[in-house]
Amino acid sequence: MPESNLLTDRQTDRQTRNKSLDLVKFFTIFLVVWGHVVQQTSNLQCWPVQEDPMMRLIYTMHMPLFMGLCGYFFYGSLKKLKTIGNYVRHKLPARLLGLFVPMISFGALKLLCDYAWGKAVPTQILPLLKHWYYAAHGVWFLGDVAVNTVIVLITLLFCKGNFRHDWKYFFIFLPLSMIPYLSYKSPHMYLFFVFGFWIAAYDWQDKIHFFTYWKQGLAVFVLSYLAFSYMPWPPMDFWYDFKHFSMIQLLVNDGLKMILGISGSFLAFVAAHRIEVFIKGNRLYNWMTNQGRFTLDIYLLQIIFVENIFGPTYKLLVHDRSVNWICDYGLLWKTIATFCMGIVLFTLITFIDELLQRNSFFTKILFWKSKN
Repeated sequence: MPESNLLTDRQTDRQTRNKSLDLVKFFTIFLVVWGHVVQQTSNLQCWPVQEDPMMRLIYTMHMPLFMGLCGYFFYGSLKKLKTIGNYVRHKLPARLLGLFVPMISFGALKLLCDYAWGKAVPTQILPLLKHWYYAAHGVWFLGDVAVNTVIVLITLLFCKGNFRHDWKYFFIFLPLSMIPYLSYKSPHMYLFFVFGFWIAAYDWQDKIHFFTYWKQGLAVFVLSYLAFSYMPWPPMDFWYDFKHFSMIQLLVNDGLKMILGISGSFLAFVAAHRIEVFIKGNRLYNWMTNQGRFTLDIYLLQIIFVENIFGPTYKLLVHDRSVNWICDYGLLWKTIATFCMGIVLFTLITFIDELLQRNSFFTKILFWKSKN
């Protein structure tokens, strides 16, 4: 398997890349942008924002799929270097820097956005550093990938390459994904990372006939989504809320999240596979697969342009005019409007990314990679 790393987007020869996976990555990162457009427009009148049905639908699958892809490509990098020791010596430092440097850089950009919008930003050194830490910690996905990478490397020291022997060790080390202040409170993303790793490590990716079960997968997803939506307590993000939920509520709530994440990711793969048949080889397909190579860049840039520029600007407009143009005219209009706005912002972000790629200084300090 040629090395392909979702989080560093090291560019390989186009003939060696799996364009089908680049297409899946494109759809996944577009769902991220679209989901944040929905989030920024819905939280004006729906709180908690997880109660918004469209946001809930998008969020059931896009981050689990994204994390699963990270686990999948992590195995590719590990396999190329053959041993865990080689990976730790030759790849792990660069991988961690490729995750932590963008967290620090975009944490600083988030602080600048806060200052520009008139939010309180400390001026004394220690409070400012603490504020910067929380801003960087808010780029949570990269932090989770770093933590999950280290946990899986530790787990592999006890594995023999046989799934029947190995699977239990991935669960034995699962509590490491819930260390306060180091990880992100929940094992969900670790489990999705592990599932992606398993697909690559144990040759499950060759089981393409699983796609024939899409109807069963759709039924599981729809039933789980309905159960998740009509629970008598509000669904929350992907972490455990021990303060407000009982153990039974946690088991139901978070069990449904796992089912939705797995079944939703499976359906996303099936949909991408079906769409690829119709568009493969045309200009749209080439553009989509090309953007699928730059998922890290797009993910980070949308934090600034969607969450910290578009969101606050839209809220100011709604406050001044007393009209929420996107959300006040029904679900169908909201779906169309947010989708179109997602396309506009996605196109803008990819254009800005292309400009940044021409400057080695910006590519290094923002994304920790060399100029292409």
